[in-house]
Amino acid sequence: MLLRRAPLVLLSLLLLSPAACGPSQAAEAPRWSAPTSASPTPPPPRPAPTSTAEARTRVTAAMLDLDATFHPETAAYTDENTDAWKLISLCRDGLPSDRKRTAYRERVWDGDTVWIRQYVVGYLKVPGRKLADELRSVLKTCKQYEVPNDGRTSTIVQPSPPPVPNGPDVITFCERLKGESTRHQCTLFMTRGNFVLEVDASAEDGDLAAGAALLTKIAPLATAALEKIA
Repeated sequence: MLLRRAPLVLLSLLLLSPAACGPSQAAEAPRWSAPTSASPTPPPPRPAPTSTAEARTRVTAAMLDLDATFHPETAAYTDENTDAWKLISLCRDGLPSDRKRTAYRERVWDGDTVWIRQYVVGYLKVPGRKLADELRSVLKTCKQYEVPNDGRTSTIVQPSPPPVPNGPDVITFCERLKGESTRHQCTLFMTRGNFVLEVDASAEDGDLAAGAALLTKIAPLATAALEKIA
């Protein structure tokens, strides 16, 4: 009788053991959680400037400092001014809303193989995205034009993939400038709040791929500079 009952006892223990250890194992099992985003959402734009002086101060603070670690030829910028330059407008004389600009500043790095121009514009009452929409409208129809006072013909080209992903506040494109020689120049146009930051870049004797790569390298620095003021 004892021999016959032993298997029944063992069977009872085996039936009970999953229920006994199940809750303990469930408590120890790690819980799944959504992965943390690698790209934090930028803070909302700051309020628009309320005076010309404030706009000028914020524009100045957005100028890039490209030192020798960025490229040997950008150890020092070659020119900086506050002349009333216009934002790039391609086939048009100017973007309609750009005439309302309040503050503006240009910085140029002109080396043997690298040319970079940064231009920052601030507006008191015009959102930067309005300028982006106007430029985007121009790009829909403007494919080629004569560069004013330059003697060259510009053909718009779109590298694939683009140097920087485009979006509501970001536009990138390149131009093939043909005159006595042919060179390529790439442009990054960014907006945030009431400010616009434009970077034009050319590299390696106007090579298209080199210009696009240079713009890609500048983009995160330009983004940080714009977020600092707007």
